[in-house]
This record gives sequence, structure tokens and C-alpha cells, in this order.
Amino acid sequence: MTLFNLLTILGSAGIHVFAHVALKKTHNRDAFVWWVLLWGCVLFSPVLFFWRPFPIEVWGIMFLSAIFEALYFFAIANAYKTGDLSIVYPLARGLAPMLLLIWAITILNETPSLGGISGVAAIAVGLYVINLPKFGAWLQPIRSLNSAGSRWALLAGLCISLYTVIDRVGIKQLDPLLYTYLALWLTLLLLTPTTLRFVGWGGLAKELRETKFASVIAGFTTLAAYAIVLYAMKNGTPASYAGAIREISVVFGVIIGVTILKEQGSIMRVIGAACVMAGVAMIALRG
Repeated sequence: MTLFNLLTILGSAGIHVFAHVALKKTHNRDAFVWWVLLWGCVLFSPVLFFWRPFPIEVWGIMFLSAIFEALYFFAIANAYKTGDLSIVYPLARGLAPMLLLIWAITILNETPSLGGISGVAAIAVGLYVINLPKFGAWLQPIRSLNSAGSRWALLAGLCISLYTVIDRVGIKQLDPLLYTYLALWLTLLLLTPTTLRFVGWGGLAKELRETKFASVIAGFTTLAAYAIVLYAMKNGTPASYAGAIREISVVFGVIIGVTILKEQGSIMRVIGAACVMAGVAMIALRG
């Protein structure tokens, strides 16, 4: 993995952290996500001026990716409705890198090095640990699998891994920014009926009034951050590495939460963040 690609993905994670923080602060996550997607589509509409013909099968790839992206947003919203953050987040974000590693090896025929595999594993462990409630509560999220929130969280992690590996195939035939933009529109269209059912136009209008420009900025950063990751993958970064390293945005979010939002820190956050950083270092040096 080249230093340029590593710095690119780390920069992407830094950009995307705004969306993490904004989503955490909002009260109506279903409505907020809808506005984030819509603003991303509006703000990046100039991308259409660079339209070039592309194979029709790419639409099928984008649509398949959009299904899993829409399902991810639906799953994570339901997970937070019925499960605690300390349960949902470790399961969803910790599962995704490990599954993506499996899909990358079996579907994309990637051959990660032992150091790279160890790095991905360290990142997954760190993401699992970072939101545990206390030292010694290692199995609490696993024991909660009989609850709906935990099962929704696992579904969200599965969706992250699947749309990432699908996108790795799609960007081989289309510019990553245009691909991301069109897939975002498809995701928005798929998510709109469910959002209107649970939130309604009134709920959407209320959320826009309350969050003001937060959803606008989050829409820009969300699309830009993921497009950057896709460019890094197109430039040779294995999907298993890119998908794992981009999760360092969670660590950035923890830092902002403790220093700016004045959330209570814990030894578990320090341990988890250290694992993630160690994993990134292993991928950079041995991947």
C-alpha cells in the first residue's frame, strides 16, 4: 500500500468524521440521513457535466450497491432505536472489516499479506472495544444478540462489507466520483418510501429546521469521503485495506466527542483507539 493512498484514506476519514458527529447529535436519524443523501446529490450535481458513456451493466452494479446502502441506513437507524450505542456500534463497525476481508479474498481474489490481515484484525478489535461500557465487559455485545438492536447492528455491518466489495467492482468501469454520485441517487430513491412512512414530510421539514446547515455539510463530506476511498481502491489499494482504514473516522469521532462535545472518556476508548492505530500502522508498513 503506497503512502499516498494511505494518506488519502486517512484524509477521507478526517472529512467523514463530521457526518459521524452530526448524526450522533441529531434526534431524528431517519430524517437526517435522508437530508444528508439529498444534499449530497444536489451539491455534487456538477459531476453530471463530466458524463461519459459507460456499459449498461454498471447500472446493475450500482443498483445492487444502492440496495445494500439503503438497507444499511435502515438497519443502523433501527439498531439505535432499540439498542444502546455501546452495543450497536461495536457490532456494526467491528464486523464490517472482518467480513470485507473475507469477501475481498474469496470474491475479488485479493491476496493480503499476513501483516495486512493482522492490521485489519487489529482495527476490527479496536472498533469493537472502543464503545464497550467498561473494562471486562468483553462479551456484552455478543450476549445481547437475542435483542433486536444487536441483530440490526449485525445486518448493518454485513451491508457495509457488501456494498464496499460491490463498489470495488463497479469503479473498474466508471470514474469513482460519477459512480458514487449515481449510486447515491439510487440509494436516496430506495430509502425515500421507508423514510416517508416513518417520518413523513412534516418530520423531514422539522429536522431541516432544527439541524439547519449540519445536514448540508454532512451531505458534502459523506459523498466526498467515500469517493476518495473509491479512488484509492482504483489506484491499487485492496478493498480489504481501504475498508478497514476508513473506519479510523470512528477514532477521530471519539476524540472530538471527548474534547469538544465533553463526553465522558474511558479506558476502553483509549484501548480501542490504540488498537485501531496499531492496525493502520501494520497495514501501512506490512500490507
